[in-house]
Amino acid sequence: MKWISTIKAIGKKAVDNKDGMVILFGEGANKDLEDVSVIQKFGNETPVSGFVFKKGDTVTVDGQTYVASYVGPMVESNMKALGHATLFFNCKVPKTPLANAVYFEPDAAGILPNFKVDDDIVYEHI
Repeated sequence: MKWISTIKAIGKKAVDNKDGMVILFGEGANKDLEDVSVIQKFGNETPVSGFVFKKGDTVTVDGQTYVASYVGPMVESNMKALGHATLFFNCKVPKTPLANAVYFEPDAAGILPNFKVDDDIVYEHI
């Protein structure tokens, strides 16, 4: 199963290559959250109400696919309610991972995906 969202806005402080963290929110985010988030909108063809995401599932951004090594217990409910999740790229899963986070397998190149307005984010439940 796939869900596709479109990037609607990228906050000034949303993408930081140093910490490898990207915060996603739906269009209802307040101004403070917009500054630090990538704002996404799910289409009618793939409504977020049916969103499912587990360890081993993938996210594709800008042609790069990332495999989830950990998916927090709140990711599905937060995505359905707010379009929200925190993505950690190139980061080992800590001893106490965040409940609203998805951690991806570390990549040797250590490069974050290139988030661009009007591009899609593809979530695939395998």
